[in-house]
Order: sequence, then structure tokens, then C-alpha cells
Amino acid sequence: MKLRQVFGFLFLTMVASSCSEDSETTTTSPGYDYFPLETGMYTTYEVDSIFHDQPLAGVPGIHDTAHYFLKEVVDSTFLDAEGETGYRIVRYKRDSTNQEWNLTDIWSAKLSPNNAERIEENLRYVKLAFPISRFSNWDGNALNNLDEWRFSYDSLYIPRQYGDLNFQEMVTVDERFFLTEVNDEFAYEVYAKDVGLIFRHHKVLF
Repeated sequence: MKLRQVFGFLFLTMVASSCSEDSETTTTSPGYDYFPLETGMYTTYEVDSIFHDQPLAGVPGIHDTAHYFLKEVVDSTFLDAEGETGYRIVRYKRDSTNQEWNLTDIWSAKLSPNNAERIEENLRYVKLAFPISRFSNWDGNALNNLDEWRFSYDSLYIPRQYGDLNFQEMVTVDERFFLTEVNDEFAYEVYAKDVGLIFRHHKVLF
């Protein structure tokens, strides 16, 4: 019997976001407003993580589901190694809305004329390419040492509702669609104008 695993996670609709009065403004063309970076801005996400491991040779399978909340705060700016402005992102986690936030890690992000970059767990990813276009195609791992991972845009500038929130202009980034007889991986992210990332889906089956 083959061992099969499923791991999926969803960053579900933004709960709240705001920016401080002295926040910095980023140029809003040609698509930078889908990756806003302003000191004082924060976003809260609801997350579901699911893991299934089928039984094998008499060993019981594992079925684990986690539900929690993440909060990301654009805390401050700094000059990176290229002499460009980066943004420090402080991340918090809690299991329910009546708990206090606990600091988990610190990431960073920045905008350049051609792309939006985000450093997660010391790995730099190219999240968006500019200008936003249905014909854009780029390597999300171009700035790290991982294997090539081709990203492209889909469903540009359409309105959509997530939960109780309505967004008038959104773009979808297709990150992975890999299907073979033994592997199935599907990943995409949705960005809203003037908000940033509002939804992430990643499924792995092997």
C-alpha cells in the first residue's frame, strides 16, 4: 500500500487592517498597490491546516487539523544589503480570538520596480512581478537556492467576496499545478488592491 499524505493550509479572509498616521506611501503603479507596505499596517488571518497520513503495514494513520489566527504587523523600515528600503514584518499567533497574541517570528518584505519580494524563514520569494499582466511568468524562487518555481497571473482585476468582506479588484497568482500518477500539488494566492494577500491555498498529495 502506498503512503499518501495531504497537507493543506488556507489563509482565510483578512479580518482587519490599518495604518498609522505617519505611514509611508508606496507608488501605486503598475500594480504596487496589490502589495502595500506601510509602517503601522496590520493584517489578521484565519488559518486552517490539515494533515492526513494513511495507515501503512499496520501502523495507524495520522489525521490532524489545526485552526488558529495569525497577525502580521508592518513594524518598521530598514536599508537592506542593496541599499533599498525593506519593511520589517512582525508575526503573531493565537489559537482563539479570546487569547493574547504571541510573537512567533519576524519576516520582511520590499518592493522593487520589477517585483514584490518577501523573506519567509530566511528564504526570499518573488511574490509578484510588475507590471501585472496575464502574460507575466516568473520564477518565484529566483532569489533563493531552491528549485525553479514558475508563477503566473490569473483572474485579473475581478471582484470577489470572502466571508463577509467584499473586494472590488483582485488578482490571483498561480504558483503550482503539478499532477502525476503519484503526486498532486496545487497552490495559489489571491491579492486585493490596497490590501495585499487575502487568501492562500496550498495542497500537497503524494
